[in-house]
Amino acid sequence: MKALVKRFWAPVVILIMVASHAAVIGYIRSRVAHLNQSQSNAVEIGLIRFQNQADPDHTYQFDLHAMVDPTRRFQSEERLSQMRLEIIEASEQVLRQVDRPWLDDPTHQDIRGALMDVVLKNLDEPLVQRVLITDWLRSESRITL
Repeated sequence: MKALVKRFWAPVVILIMVASHAAVIGYIRSRVAHLNQSQSNAVEIGLIRFQNQADPDHTYQFDLHAMVDPTRRFQSEERLSQMRLEIIEASEQVLRQVDRPWLDDPTHQDIRGALMDVVLKNLDEPLVQRVLITDWLRSESRITL
C-alpha cells in the first residue's frame, strides 16, 4: 500500500489541481457570458428634426432615446418600434410650437417633459421611465431661390 501511495501521489495532486483550475475558469467564463448578455435599458426611438415657429431661421435636430424597465425591455422595445413613426410625428408637431426659451435650455428639461408626454400618449401602458436627448444640433436654415 505504501508503495502504491508513493508511486501515485504526485499524479493525483496534479489531477486535483487541474480539476480545481478548470472549475474556477468555468465559473468565471459563465459569469462573463452572463454579463455580456445584459443589455442597456436605453432604446433608440429615432432622429427628430424640426423648425420652431418662433425661430424659423434655425433647424434643430437630435436623437431621442427612451429609458425602459430592464425587466420589460423586450416588450418595450417591440412597442416603441411599432409606434416609432407616430412618436416622431407627434414630437415634431409639439416642438414646432414650443416657447423659444425652451430651445436655449442646455438641460432640455421642458422639452424632455413634453416628449415624455408624447411617448406615453402613444403607448398603451407606461413602459418608458424617462426620455434622453442626445446629439443636439442647431443649424441655420438656408433658403435658396
